[in-house]
Amino acid sequence: MDHRRVVPRPASRAALAVLGVLLALVLAAPAALAQEDDVFPGLEPGVRVYDETGSSLTPAQTADLQGRLDALRATGADAVVLVRALDASSDDTFDQVEALQQAWAARTGADQDTAVAILVNRNPDDPTDARAGVFVGRTFDDGNVPQDEQEAIVEDALIPPLRDGDVHGSLVAGIGRLSDSIRFGPPVSAAEQWAASASRSWLPTAAVVAALVALVGAVGLFRGRRTTDRTPGKPTTRRPGDLPPALVGALVAGGPPASPTPAVLLDLATRGALDIEPESDGGTFGSPTVRLRLRDEGRLRDEGLLRDDVDRAVWSALTDRAEDDGDGRVVDSAALAKVVGDPSAVRAALRARLVAEGWLDEGARVSRAWIGVIAALAWLLLLAGFVVGAIGEAPWPVWAALGGLAVAALVATVLAVSYPSLSVAGQNAALPWIAYRDGIEAAVKDERTRLDLDAVLADAVALDLASALGHRVEAAAASGQAVRAFGTPGDPARYAAFPWWVAFTTTTTPSSGGSTVSGGGAGGGGGAAGST
Repeated sequence: MDHRRVVPRPASRAALAVLGVLLALVLAAPAALAQEDDVFPGLEPGVRVYDETGSSLTPAQTADLQGRLDALRATGADAVVLVRALDASSDDTFDQVEALQQAWAARTGADQDTAVAILVNRNPDDPTDARAGVFVGRTFDDGNVPQDEQEAIVEDALIPPLRDGDVHGSLVAGIGRLSDSIRFGPPVSAAEQWAASASRSWLPTAAVVAALVALVGAVGLFRGRRTTDRTPGKPTTRRPGDLPPALVGALVAGGPPASPTPAVLLDLATRGALDIEPESDGGTFGSPTVRLRLRDEGRLRDEGLLRDDVDRAVWSALTDRAEDDGDGRVVDSAALAKVVGDPSAVRAALRARLVAEGWLDEGARVSRAWIGVIAALAWLLLLAGFVVGAIGEAPWPVWAALGGLAVAALVATVLAVSYPSLSVAGQNAALPWIAYRDGIEAAVKDERTRLDLDAVLADAVALDLASALGHRVEAAAASGQAVRAFGTPGDPARYAAFPWWVAFTTTTTPSSGGSTVSGGGAGGGGGAAGST
């Protein structure tokens, strides 16, 4: 076999050499362009612009930026600019620009509190994909270049030109914005200028006028209310009539209360229309609950136990959610809570009864609504004035005028809430029941006064005295004294074993239903970084 070595011709050797060089350039280009993220150049005092890419800035542009940074020195800022080829995130760029600021201070003797660094990281594979960051010393971070202005320098000045690959334009805009901020503070927006002008001109007068209009309007409407000249009688614990508890509560409250259903349930249970039964004692971490067992509806009609539309509204809601357990129709605690939580039909029935009796003043709704509108407008104007005053750094006369508007808004709100909904006839009908409420309330506070719980329990709940009466009910249960609403088991020990009142109130209580990063530095100061 012939082992002679093949020697390339001179022309072939030259071609291979050129090809090798080209291939090396292609493979080496990204590597040559890319930079290490934790290595900075040999920073020198007086040399403020460093372009490690070698192509992002022309010599003329570098000289222009150097002059701008030298001029920036007159503001007290000792700044350095670095441009390099590195694919980094905004978070990484923020860390790196902080490190650059500290390196500049350490290597050149600059004061770290007044040192400033601007860093541009360009993606080696796509120069229009870049990250930019700025970091200022403590003097500026605590002064005219706070965090929101640092973010604005990045997002509004540095980043936009970089999207087109214009590094020089980016740095010119960033240095200019930084210089203006150091000299004059962050730019004042048109809204801030308007707020400042308003705070020093018409805002105090407008607030005073609004307060006077609100007060005159609300008081004028309130003076038109119709009231009785009679007063409640002597407090008593004896019922002054045979009105149903829910209607008693509506009269005393001046209209249908928010949650009339529990009082109706106790009244129905007291009269034997339904039974309140234990469901769960709650265990160690839960609350005790009860359920309702409904009687035969035909029997209720025959015995007249459903007396009016209010009773029938509650009964209808219960039957809609009742289930058969083999011994009859039962409403469990979850279903009962839903019945109590939706009192709209019950309140509508109460309102209809008040209207039918002539006890509700329909005209009062209009006046009360207008006072409510005045109050709402006063609060809205107060909020608007507060915002304008805060933005415009208003002087003290503005806050004094807004204080007057706050008083007017509060007065209008109180008048809207206290405007009587009842007619004079309704107010007169409520007087004996008010005395009855006062009597129960006084008796609850005096342990020596005897109370017939069977007679007053449903009324007390309707009159919003349930929490005050609770300890009386619990004491009765503990002594084995049966309360008719909760049945009569016959065995006092068995009756006392279950927390009836707690379980009932628990069950019938409705249930409510491309980023910029910024921050402070370990060595003081603050900065921000963003992405194209």
